[in-house]
Amino acid sequence: MAGTLKEAENEIAQQRLTSGMPGSVGNVSDALFQERSRLEDQISIVRRKRSYCSGVVDKLRSSDDSNFPPPSGFEDPVLNNLILDITRLSADLSALRLQSGGKSNPTAVAMERRRRNLLSTLEQTAQNILTEADITLTDLSGRLGRINYSLGRCRRTASSWGSRRKFKLSETLYNYLMEKRAEAGIAIASDEVDKVIIDEANVVGGGMVGPQKKLVLGGALFIGLLVPVLIILVRDFFNDSIADLDELKRVSSLPVLGLIPSSKRKRVLPDEPKSMLAEAFRTVRINLQYLNANVPRQVLGFTSSSSGEGKTFCAVNLAGVMALSGKRVLLIDADMRRPNVLKTMDLSDGPGLSTFLIGETDLGSIIQKSDIVGLDVIGAGPIPPNPSELAEDPRMAELFTTMRQRYDHIIVDASPIGLVSEFVVLLGYLDLSLYVVRERHTTQGPAVDQ
Repeated sequence: MAGTLKEAENEIAQQRLTSGMPGSVGNVSDALFQERSRLEDQISIVRRKRSYCSGVVDKLRSSDDSNFPPPSGFEDPVLNNLILDITRLSADLSALRLQSGGKSNPTAVAMERRRRNLLSTLEQTAQNILTEADITLTDLSGRLGRINYSLGRCRRTASSWGSRRKFKLSETLYNYLMEKRAEAGIAIASDEVDKVIIDEANVVGGGMVGPQKKLVLGGALFIGLLVPVLIILVRDFFNDSIADLDELKRVSSLPVLGLIPSSKRKRVLPDEPKSMLAEAFRTVRINLQYLNANVPRQVLGFTSSSSGEGKTFCAVNLAGVMALSGKRVLLIDADMRRPNVLKTMDLSDGPGLSTFLIGETDLGSIIQKSDIVGLDVIGAGPIPPNPSELAEDPRMAELFTTMRQRYDHIIVDASPIGLVSEFVVLLGYLDLSLYVVRERHTTQGPAVDQ
């Protein structure tokens, strides 16, 4: 590696001695390329001018002076004016000869003499341009050769950059290897042990006394079993949610109408009347008929202790099952704080209960037809700032009085009784209140209060 570094250093020194280019190689090379392009363009223009003038001279010497094309690729005002004058004079002379019918016309003779003089001047001008073009080409070619020579020197100078990169890489690698060599020397020196064993230790007794393997493994197993059991007991102690039906019956004296299984469906569909979800709600509907048979049950209200326990889900599906049995059912979304009935029924938002209670619309405008025959829906409408005051409005009594005459059953999805007071107001219009309890969600406190 040291030899490679020395070789690269010698190459750079030699190139510094042989290179005579001042300044940056890149800048000089760019300037030379631009100058060469400019000279090549000038040579091309001079060659086109020389070729054109040579053609004009040959045409004049061959006595073919009928037509001269205009110059192309260069500008020469004198040559252009002569060619234009000759072309114009030749056209006028031809026209005059056609009119006079012969060459004896004095005007035609004068015009012919002038034309000959212009042709002679044109030949002399073209010959002068040829001589000038040859001189210019010689000068430009010499300058172009010098520039090409300078470009060759730039290329040789640019090759020195490769040697510099090689030197830099070799220097970096050399320094790295020398550093590692020094580290290895330090490590070797630190591994030398300057201690000796004077006397070997004697084993006395029954061998190793600790740690006791059986005791350690037994303790680890005991702790591994004890910690999860304690975690489960603590969680169960602080968990006051209702876990199953037996616990619900133990903490509450209210009769249970039925158990609704968990379902990914939002509601009972008309084309699936015999699904498990539909059968569960049919059981609830039948149990309603035998629960306190002497109590009217035309208007049913659903509530719960908090949101998210499924009261809207139960209200929508019980109304659908009743409609599928041939009854005329009206579903009212009375939860004006968080309405969800229209979204569950896939119906569009619009005027609803709040709109009717403030007197902006009538009953006929807020009733919507659902996809189940016999089931109509009244949405909650726009969310008002004062739901509790609206629930006490006299128009609420008018709504229930009118709807009792039109429908067999009225299902009311009310606000949670454990959070707000609207359901207490609605109790005066309900025949029967249904309280929804969700497994492992509803806590025991509200259920005991009910």
